[in-house]
Amino acid sequence: MRSISSYVVSSVTAAALLATLGGSALAAADPGYLPKEGEVVKPPAETGGWDPALSLGATVAITTNSSVVGQQDGSSWTFGLNLLGRLDFLEDIHDWRNTLKINEVLTRTPALDEWIKTADQLYFESVYYLKLAEHFGPFVSFKLEAPLFKGKDVRGAAVDYTLTDGTVLKEATTSLKLTDSFQPLTLKQAIGVFYRPVEKKTLEVDIRAGFGAQETFADGGLVLADDGATDAIEVARLADFVQAGAVIGVEAKGAAEDGRLFYSAHAEVMFPVINDDPAGRDVIELTNYDLGAKLGFKLFEWASLDYEIKAFRQPALVDAWQIQNNLLLTFSYSVID
Repeated sequence: MRSISSYVVSSVTAAALLATLGGSALAAADPGYLPKEGEVVKPPAETGGWDPALSLGATVAITTNSSVVGQQDGSSWTFGLNLLGRLDFLEDIHDWRNTLKINEVLTRTPALDEWIKTADQLYFESVYYLKLAEHFGPFVSFKLEAPLFKGKDVRGAAVDYTLTDGTVLKEATTSLKLTDSFQPLTLKQAIGVFYRPVEKKTLEVDIRAGFGAQETFADGGLVLADDGATDAIEVARLADFVQAGAVIGVEAKGAAEDGRLFYSAHAEVMFPVINDDPAGRDVIELTNYDLGAKLGFKLFEWASLDYEIKAFRQPALVDAWQIQNNLLLTFSYSVID
């Protein structure tokens, strides 16, 4: 298995290449293809009151091979849909931010003649800030994250599936259901203080620290845990867990080039001093990490090239780094801007 450092190095390399290509395109003489000022998505309004936004997007890729050396005959399809909604309220000392994201990507290849989900995310976050000072005050937050559809493992040839203790689940099959819809479902709540040292359109930095709780509902689900020691594919059972403890988070986001270039990054660490771990692991062994970054270029008013990396670790659920990279050309439509 590749280490997290190799994933990060390859991801940073891809992001640097993307930034170089995008920067060169923006610096070149504009032949009229790039969006003009006023045609791009702007940061939230600063005038106060409610500021809603809603956009829908789609991604499509089709590849067909026939008698190509080294390639399997047939068609490969990738199809994705995404939704991004925001509802913010800013007035006097009150700053309430709500975000809804739905991201779905399906792929079908000649090797696996059925649609396989390669991205499946429902994400909702609500954060209320009370700005007692210009850059400082208390906050309270709620977060929900889950997949929308069932998860399964699909193989090109029949295999046996067993639990890590050797119990046989299915024999001579090409697929195994791993999780149900909305499984695992994770809820997070936090209360504490925030500090916002930078608050500009080009860059906003938000630092939060406080006490948080996390509930994950995954009982009955399965996760791949194969070590290659046997011909059978090994899986492990998932379980519900509840944790609470200190939470520290940093988020940065912004836009440049009149909104053509946008970027964001976040990092959150939770130390679960209160937990129900059946293995009796200590706080350091159970520490949760949530890291991510996104870089995008607005190619047209209705199209953008986006790169995103996510890396997270929940030892109470799966004791391994979970890493996902996405590079997508997205066609979008702003329903509310």
